[in-house]
Amino acid sequence: MSEFLRDKLANVSFGDLLFSQVEAFAFWFAGGLPGLPGFALRALVYKIFFKHLGGFCWVQPGVTVVQSNRLSVGKHFGCNTGTYINAIGGVQMGDYVLLGSNVTISSGMHPIDGRTPPIFSRPAIPKPITIEDDVWMGAGVVVMPGVTIRRGCVIGANSVVTRDTDEYGIYVGAPARRIGTRD
Repeated sequence: MSEFLRDKLANVSFGDLLFSQVEAFAFWFAGGLPGLPGFALRALVYKIFFKHLGGFCWVQPGVTVVQSNRLSVGKHFGCNTGTYINAIGGVQMGDYVLLGSNVTISSGMHPIDGRTPPIFSRPAIPKPITIEDDVWMGAGVVVMPGVTIRRGCVIGANSVVTRDTDEYGIYVGAPARRIGTRD
């Protein structure tokens, strides 16, 4: 057990570790409360922890956010149950962003070159993600590290966004490809 923890924490500062523990507890406490009191408490907790939160957010119970101090969100943000956001590399979201259930947004990747050290013990490589204004992602969407989703895009359910999109594009598939526009 101690070797496991030593390997995982080798590249984590005490301040980052402490923040992650306080963040996890606060989000756990607010994360499952039902109804309007739950929405209000989550909005308050996110306002405290996020790098920026531009206005009230409507976040369902059961959303997981990690490294929230590297997450900036504009106004009118909606997020459904089961969504996972890891902002280790920075995540910037604009205004009027809507995330369906079970969306995954992770802005870090593990280096895979070479045989040693084990991938498990390698620190994540930060790759920022940008999601511009007026974006809707359907249920089960995965956004890969380093991607920019441009203004007005709609990403269909279970799509995997592996590269930057065009404004007002409609994308589906794995990997996601443009099938139309909102113009």
